[in-house]
Formats: sequence, C-alpha cells, structure tokens
Amino acid sequence: MRVLFVHQNFPGQFKFLAPALVAAGHEVMATTMQKNVPASWQGVRLETYGAARGSTPNVHPWVVDFETKVIRGEAFFRKALQLRNAGYTPDAVIAHHGWGESLFVKDVWPSTRLGIYCEFTTGRRAPTAVSTRNFQTRTQVTLQAAAEEPQ
Repeated sequence: MRVLFVHQNFPGQFKFLAPALVAAGHEVMATTMQKNVPASWQGVRLETYGAARGSTPNVHPWVVDFETKVIRGEAFFRKALQLRNAGYTPDAVIAHHGWGESLFVKDVWPSTRLGIYCEFTTGRRAPTAVSTRNFQTRTQVTLQAAAEEPQ
C-alpha cells in the first residue's frame, strides 16, 4: 500500500507509525515544511514543501489562525498537485489536522482514503481526559460554562 504522511514537522506524532509501516512492506512517503531534510528517514521517502506567503499583517485577530491554516493547506495542495502530476497517488493519506495541510487533500486525490490524527486539546474549563461514555455530557457542560462566561 502507498501511504503518505502529511505533517509540517514530520515525523512528529508519526515517528513510530511511519517506520512500522515501512517494516511491514508498505511504500511510505512523508511531506514536511522542514528545510534541509535527507531524501529519506528510516525508509520513509521525504518530500518538502513551503508556503508562498505568511499571514496578512493586521488581519483581524479572530481569523489569523484560520488564515495561517489555509496558507499551509494551499502550500500542501500545490505540493500534492506536483506529486499527482508526476504520477504519484497514495492509497491512504495520514495527516495531523492541527496545521491545515489536510484541508485540500481530497481535492487532489478524491478517491484516496484520508486518516486524520486528532489530538484532544483543552481550554480553561474543558476536561483534561475524556472517555467515550461521558464525552457528550462533559462536552455539554464545557460548552455551557463557556457560554456563561462574561464577555
């Protein structure tokens, strides 16, 4: 199987999974925004990409994080187009959702399976641990507490 990892700072959270897939006989590639990386790492082929621009100066503070993720998503989108145009199509893409790179994966490879690595993060009043059994209740309590905070 052809597996593509997408992470701006690869290997990140995939430092054990990617080499394990190589050891199991899969063809594994990873993309990263890091510069000066070797051609491969533990059998994983590495490809780099970069953003063409940074965030807009003086952009509204509520959208700066969103804009940054869209910029990274566009950067990976352009890299994915290059890979596709060179004949590369992964069977599966595994991405960290937090940086925005996976936003446009399905626009390039609509039939490719997309796995998202989601980390649970918390705000001030959110629980630090979640079980399936009480997730809905805790989430409702957290959202209610956030809604009741003074503006």
